Amino acid sequence: MGKYQLDDKGRKQVQRFHEKHSTGGVNKKDRVASLREQFLQKTKKK
Repeated sequence: MGKYQLDDKGRKQVQRFHEKHSTGGVNKKDRVASLREQFLQKTKKK
């Protein structure tokens, strides 16, 4: 793993970080459209 030696707990944290911050392979238009839908749903609830 390079110069940083991580135990199992550290590896799981790094994995979660990368999953959370990755774009998931979707292009920008799809991501913007999904975010817009989420925003509209949140505003309807209020």
